[in-house]
Amino acid sequence: MIVGVEGRTLQGERYGVARYLVNLLRELVLLEGNEEYVVYLSGDIEPLPFASPRLRTRVLSRAPGLAWRHLRLPLAMRREGVGLHFSPSYFLPLLKVCPSVVVVHDLTFKAHPEWFAREKRFRFDDLFWREVKRAERIITVSEHSKGDIVRLLGVEPSRVEVIYEAPDAFFRPVEDEERLAGVRARHGLRPGYLFTAGAVHTRRNLERLVEAVARAERELGEGLQLLILGQPAPFSPPVDIEGTVRRSGLRGRVVRLGYVPEEELLLLYNACGLFVYPSLYEGFGLPVIEAMACGTPVACSGVTSLPEVAGEAAAYFDPLDVEGMGAVIASLLADSDRRERLREAGMRRAAGFSWGRAAQETLRVFREVAEGRT
Repeated sequence: MIVGVEGRTLQGERYGVARYLVNLLRELVLLEGNEEYVVYLSGDIEPLPFASPRLRTRVLSRAPGLAWRHLRLPLAMRREGVGLHFSPSYFLPLLKVCPSVVVVHDLTFKAHPEWFAREKRFRFDDLFWREVKRAERIITVSEHSKGDIVRLLGVEPSRVEVIYEAPDAFFRPVEDEERLAGVRARHGLRPGYLFTAGAVHTRRNLERLVEAVARAERELGEGLQLLILGQPAPFSPPVDIEGTVRRSGLRGRVVRLGYVPEEELLLLYNACGLFVYPSLYEGFGLPVIEAMACGTPVACSGVTSLPEVAGEAAAYFDPLDVEGMGAVIASLLADSDRRERLREAGMRRAAGFSWGRAAQETLRVFREVAEGRT
């Protein structure tokens, strides 16, 4: 069977869905079977970090985004005899030429449209959701997201599969103090800095995090430093981090970085004192598990999918309660024994997630759909 994969998320910097797809494909081609994977693109990409005779890329001639997805892609799949279409990121063509499996990572768009720029909301209108519901099977990444899909889209629970993500095997503890000191020096960071990562979006709640760090600083009576890693999300209204920094009295102590290579990200996770994830809504929350895999203690929101993913290996706070968030941060920074317990628990928790298992479960879904067992 030929599985046609929409791969345009692989074009450009690879984070989010792109990393999800790379990890999944790498493991899928290692599994026994006669499946072949054709990754459809609208432009050239950096080579994938693996190769297989069962995987090839196919660059279709360029077209405006909607025409490429809704016409060029399905016609190409029909010509090439694709037996199953796999979309790793929400979207499906209007023209249906074969059975399809789509990944819906979360339903933030549907649950909280107010978090998205008004002029971008048309991309996730009712027509979009009708196409998603036409898929033979929907894969999502947490039980929380499945609940939202069933409740908000009216999809039968039996058609929604929960398949957890996992940290890349690349994320691990780094004990080399010279390398850790080097990454801090490159970015003007002090030992023990606080770290958060993810696309800068309204739902990531970064303004309250800055305010909470200022509150923790007052309690501890010492200056703190916060690193915010991430580029502005394309669908989000502006997030006023700089203004919040000024109003909170943290000028000079909040460092901003955009995209960094994987090796640098590994070192940033390892070199910090505490990873803090104040998100208001997540489908999974991959940065939390990545930090845990690096042996970094984690404090995060106790909402949506995060308790499901982090289990008992994180310290939780209410993301709407700045005072409470600041108190949790301060208490952890003051308690090295508790940070060490979280560090050990986090590594055990992260080890329970596997891309190999995710690929096995995804392939099972592919085969069930291809055999008509939907």
